[in-house]
Amino acid sequence: MPNEKYLNESLRKIAKGAGIVLIGTLIGRAFGYGSRIVIARFLGASDYGLISLGFAALTMAVALAAIGLPAGVTRYISFYKGKEDKGRTKGTIIAAIKMNFPISLVFTLLLFFGAGWISIHVFHDANLTPVLRIFSITVPFLVLARNLLSATVGFQEMRYQVYTQQIFLEVFKLAGIIIFVALGFGVIGAAWGWVIAIVLMSFLAFYFLQKKVFPIFNSRVKAIPTDRELFAFSWPLIFVGIAGMVMGFMDTLMLGYFCSAYEVGIYNAALPTAMLIRMPSLALASIFMPVITELYAREKYDDLKETYSAVTKWVLSLAFPAFLLMALFSNDIIKILFGAEYIIGAEALAILAFGFLMSTVLARASAIVSALGRTKITMGCYLTGAVTNFCLNLYLIPIFGINGAAMATATSSVFLGVLYFIFAYRISKMQPFKQNHLKPIFSAIVAVLIVYALTKYLIGVSFFVLVVMLFVFLAVYFFLLLLVKGFDENDLIVMRAIDERVGMKSDWVREIIKRFL
Repeated sequence: MPNEKYLNESLRKIAKGAGIVLIGTLIGRAFGYGSRIVIARFLGASDYGLISLGFAALTMAVALAAIGLPAGVTRYISFYKGKEDKGRTKGTIIAAIKMNFPISLVFTLLLFFGAGWISIHVFHDANLTPVLRIFSITVPFLVLARNLLSATVGFQEMRYQVYTQQIFLEVFKLAGIIIFVALGFGVIGAAWGWVIAIVLMSFLAFYFLQKKVFPIFNSRVKAIPTDRELFAFSWPLIFVGIAGMVMGFMDTLMLGYFCSAYEVGIYNAALPTAMLIRMPSLALASIFMPVITELYAREKYDDLKETYSAVTKWVLSLAFPAFLLMALFSNDIIKILFGAEYIIGAEALAILAFGFLMSTVLARASAIVSALGRTKITMGCYLTGAVTNFCLNLYLIPIFGINGAAMATATSSVFLGVLYFIFAYRISKMQPFKQNHLKPIFSAIVAVLIVYALTKYLIGVSFFVLVVMLFVFLAVYFFLLLLVKGFDENDLIVMRAIDERVGMKSDWVREIIKRFL
């Protein structure tokens, strides 16, 4: 049976971490969208496509250079935190930095000097060369930042990752892009604005780890080397990094190869918009992994199972309504955000939204696999998903173009989620779904249909109307959840924890919910 004390403590940790991550992610996404909108609207789809290809190449280089170590850092720091072993905690951080730094320098040189060949022979556009060279500078800085921030996450201190990666980076990136574009530097200026923000972010990440979380230069704690076990855990994740790179950017890269920077730009209006569905999941995932790892280290298996189920319900309750709204209003969303030039990407948005919904709901299974230390399974799943993604993109893009890329990404994302779910169940005998998980689905469908009918057939669509109807939807959705008794005691724990973390006052909401339990 679950231990109520540990279960409540775990749910509160996840909720507090998710609360600050979700708010920070919302702020970061807003500024990140601002960056994309500035480039898309003022430089056009072709230049926006060049920036998207440059960032995709940077992400590929970073994934390879990191050799899976950031994930290992989070896992081992949370594990040693549960064991109260400060020496191995410090040794884990130092080992990751020591192994990653020389490799990241190699990839910087490869990308910088290979930029011309890649631009001409792969993407058939020489204008991409300076963009790739500018982005190559940031490889060691971004790898270092990921290791440092993974360490803070391992200590279950989510706010510093949010301050650094979501707020600081996105704010400074937008400011840099606006300044350089306004000064007339065009796509080169946009690239420099992005790069300078990444470099500054790495210094801030070091400051937070050293001064606020765990001083790695503290001589009173002697580092105990963990190089071998960290590498043994992380080396399968090298392939996970490669596979993740394929899953995340193969659609963009193949569009650049088979089509042009213009199509890449159109597609990259739909892709990040659809990814908004993942926000609740990403907010929960960053703290979910270290919490369940600590529960596993303490052998609290029943609590781990209940936490798994509760978090899946929260993700479903937030992601499913977002999918419905995005699918039904895809044309309007794209036009309002990016302009009429990008509206041909609306169908791709709906396709991607469905794929990200399904993969997001199943995504917690991957954390179960990792918490149990089964990284070879993680490697196998990701490689299988990556091969599927590559083959589907190779087949579908020449036929369907932008929509083919969307279909390939959506299908392979769902397939990967199903694989993780199956393996998580096989090794842990845990599955998160319960009958009450159907209640938010029913409530969301009814609420969205009401809002859609009012908007399309009575009021009409505009930016102001969509904003107002979003709040109408939230009110109807909440009311329906009350009627079907969609809340439980765990939800009240979550709301209370979020209140404590972000300073909100929702006592009156909790009192209403209690009457319908």
